[in-house]
Amino acid sequence: MHSFDPFPVLETPRLLLRELVPSDVEVIRRNAADPEVLRYLGRDADDTLESAQKRMQVVFDAIREHAGIRWGICLRGEPTIMGTVGFWRWNKPHFHAELGYEMSPKYWNKGYMTEAVRAALQFGFEHMELHRAEANIDPGNAGSRKVVEKLGFKQEAVLRQNWFYAGQFTDSLIYGLLKHEFAASMASSA
Repeated sequence: MHSFDPFPVLETPRLLLRELVPSDVEVIRRNAADPEVLRYLGRDADDTLESAQKRMQVVFDAIREHAGIRWGICLRGEPTIMGTVGFWRWNKPHFHAELGYEMSPKYWNKGYMTEAVRAALQFGFEHMELHRAEANIDPGNAGSRKVVEKLGFKQEAVLRQNWFYAGQFTDSLIYGLLKHEFAASMASSA
């Protein structure tokens, strides 16, 4: 099984996926407090530097403990991250993990997240020995659904009213992608 030391840097035609560093905290805070980013996450804003640092510490701990991984997404040649992508809820005995991502709205609708998620998936299937990747998406989040569907994910379930936030219950759409499906979609797009 792949070690995260040294941290795996991923490159795509337009992007660099790199290790998060403490100086990224301001972008993490800004994204975690942006109402557009939070709209479908079902959680309160992390609008303080302290809460953003705690969020980053969870990522650092997961990487150190080999329990998950998250990359900062940058445009090639630009040091500032625009968002993050990674795996959490990594169930090693059953070879699957949940995909998570977010990006500053000024970078939306340019294909960056699809490109970043594709690179993360390739790493997950090739180096983390994943057989399956999952995505848990709010039904109203058309942009996120579009990202995973472009990459071959299939909607497998609707968990009815399984999330309670801000005084209301919401559904979750569960998407799944198997390693061989990803490989087939990569081959057909080459």
